[in-house]
Amino acid sequence: MPSNDRGNQDRRRFLKLSGAGTLGITGLAGCLTGGGGSSATSTSSGDTSSDETSSGSGTTSSGAKDFGGKEISVMLNVGAISTIHKKYLIPRVEEKYNLNINTQTAVTTTQLTKLQANQDSPPDVVVPDVIGIEKASRKGWLEPLTDHPDAVPEVDNIYDKFVHYDGAGVSWEVGEVLPVINTSLWDNTPQSHADVMKNSNSTALVPFSWSGGPYLLLMASAIATGNSFNSELDVQAGFDWLETNLKPNVTTTYQGVASAKQQLASGNVDALNLFWDYMLFDMWKRGASIDPLFRLEPAGVAFAEAVGVTKNAPNQEAAFAYANECLSPWFQEKASAAMGCGVTNKNATVNAKAKEFGAVTSDEFDQLAFPDFGYIWENRSDWAEQWNNTFS
Repeated sequence: MPSNDRGNQDRRRFLKLSGAGTLGITGLAGCLTGGGGSSATSTSSGDTSSDETSSGSGTTSSGAKDFGGKEISVMLNVGAISTIHKKYLIPRVEEKYNLNINTQTAVTTTQLTKLQANQDSPPDVVVPDVIGIEKASRKGWLEPLTDHPDAVPEVDNIYDKFVHYDGAGVSWEVGEVLPVINTSLWDNTPQSHADVMKNSNSTALVPFSWSGGPYLLLMASAIATGNSFNSELDVQAGFDWLETNLKPNVTTTYQGVASAKQQLASGNVDALNLFWDYMLFDMWKRGASIDPLFRLEPAGVAFAEAVGVTKNAPNQEAAFAYANECLSPWFQEKASAAMGCGVTNKNATVNAKAKEFGAVTSDEFDQLAFPDFGYIWENRSDWAEQWNNTFS
């Protein structure tokens, strides 16, 4: 949601026009997929890899449409996701299309709340995970990107498996939600999700308010019943299994990304259940004693961050330009190098270091599974109450 502080907006325009850079807009923070805290945004130091400037003739010097300094609002998910958009993508889009971009950093659930509360004048672009795209699509809040091939031509280059809900959202990065262990505290590497949960001595539990909470419940339900992770599982069987096998090993519940990583690195806990692979890439690169356990049995939990344009976006044409650049090979390769994630564009390449880390490729993504998102949204509040009772 754009700031209502007109003085800041006027100053922002002045600095951009004078070449002094761009001021960010302070936004909410936190994440359905982790994180917390608020921070001001800044898009002045990014690597645009571009010399495009306005030509004053309706197009920029690169031939892209010139939007004449129009402002659009973009809601970003948190952590590394928000960081790379601000560092790389936003400066590129602002310069290439002569746009001003206001950002708000918010959890997927908060993004959905904003869409519901502001359906007549929503943010132009949202960047939630796929569980958010499912609900927003079902509610009719998003404009299908596939209906606008001229404005979003990169959609044609995205693997079909990453185009969600008839094009309402399209993923620009993919990964896995998985257990991660401190290798110095384990004699052997666990070979299954059940092994991690049963054999940990001091695990940190994901909050149920994060999407990993329902994912962990459904994983336990799949283990307990032998049924597919992406089906409408018997969650009572999952709760019973967790109470017997995981609860005795839970020593804390992590409440933020930074604290969770610190507890793991320090040896305060020997495992995190569950965590997002891209949040660990920086630790792994530094040589921390951790092992993200990719593609365990049963089938691991798929993660895919998506971009969507709202149905009633005030500046929909400019929003399509943002979405198209988000899906481009250039940005996806920047994301892969910075986050250790997989790519979704057929013309993009997974970064070599990210591959070494374990980043999922398009083919390997088929070994993972999304849960039944509709099933989660329908039952989440009831499950949360039982989760709190189980782990109180």
